[in-house]
Amino acid sequence: MSYRNPKYINQSVQGSFDKLQSTINASVSQAKKVEKDQELYDKAKESARVLAGSTQSQATITRNASMNTQGNQMTRGKVGQYFEGYPARAAEIAMELSKTPKPDNYGELQAELEWINNSPETMKGMLTNAQSFLNIKDMSDIDPNQNSDILLASQVFNGELGFTEENGFTYDFKRGEGNTIEMVFTGQGYIPPMVNGKANTNPDDLVSFPPEGYSMNSAGMESMEKQNQSLIVSTPKMSQKVNSALKGTNILAGANFNDDGVYIGGGIFNKDLLGEEIETKTYEGKDYEFLRVDPTKVAAAMGPELQQQVDSFIGPGGDNGQARSVWNMRIAKDASAVVFNKELAQQAFPDLGDDTEALKAAWEKGSGIWSYDKDIGDEQRKVFNVMYRKFIVDDVVATMEDDSLISQRSNAFGQQSTTPNLNQPTN
Repeated sequence: MSYRNPKYINQSVQGSFDKLQSTINASVSQAKKVEKDQELYDKAKESARVLAGSTQSQATITRNASMNTQGNQMTRGKVGQYFEGYPARAAEIAMELSKTPKPDNYGELQAELEWINNSPETMKGMLTNAQSFLNIKDMSDIDPNQNSDILLASQVFNGELGFTEENGFTYDFKRGEGNTIEMVFTGQGYIPPMVNGKANTNPDDLVSFPPEGYSMNSAGMESMEKQNQSLIVSTPKMSQKVNSALKGTNILAGANFNDDGVYIGGGIFNKDLLGEEIETKTYEGKDYEFLRVDPTKVAAAMGPELQQQVDSFIGPGGDNGQARSVWNMRIAKDASAVVFNKELAQQAFPDLGDDTEALKAAWEKGSGIWSYDKDIGDEQRKVFNVMYRKFIVDDVVATMEDDSLISQRSNAFGQQSTTPNLNQPTN
């Protein structure tokens, strides 16, 4: 196999080039301000600005169409530059190895030639993995509390509007240690680059890579790929978890689910799940009384399924990256997750008993924004365990108390055995 012809090397990675283009759906993820941790807040702000960078007004898009500010010209050029001297060097080494007697550095030359021979495949693998790791399909599901350098690298790698060399960002390939290749992202720029038709110079809109750049290593990415790991965490849809819980527990026997596992109606629930609380509704000018569903009983009935879901996030071998995103993007959006509630805190920290101050301190430590740079703490796990279950149970209870199933709560109540006409609006 000869490397004297540089066209071979270019062709060997051409297949990867064809996969590099993808369209990022325009959506904006907003970081929630956490006053107690300004550093996390600042990082989240920068990440949110990067994520928001793909959302441009149509006027801006129209103007930039004539300004060479998007495309993936970088990758085509950078790979060519990286391999530019390889064919000549391979020929030079071959000549040295053919000499008699063998040169003193024969072993080193052999190793270098082997590296040159293997480097196109290494580059192909790196570009394929980078394309997989750095593609963001749905911006609304990206937690801005993640590493801002990774999110910025994603935009630069894909040549997104405002993140090209013309805007101040770039990346280059270099040989890493142990016969690896590194892709190093550098630069800074204003996001968005244009405001009202003029170049943006607002210092608050300046985003940048660290001075030394942000590096991605071919061997590291290959290892991540083999372990099915993700560099950028996409937040799971909690509706999918709720549907999974409904189907997995059969809490609504005979319920109807579509091919995607989404609950579409029907089902009968055990009336032992009803509590003693009474709800009054008015239909056609007449009051009807119904028993409410007891969330505690529902939680107990769904215990194994809820435990399995919790363990999938924070249990041994769980996806703690998604645990962070589920907490930040889903659960913590509910005020009850971050505002101290003694009853919930006691569920999370039963060992603290009735000590309100200790419960407050533990709850504060477990809630708030979860960082991606630190291990998940014990307090965080305990708060997550309680609030995740509450999130699922509250949704399931709401489904069970929907008007489409209201007769099941009416018939269980001795004083009211008739079913109202639900075609009329509820007062």
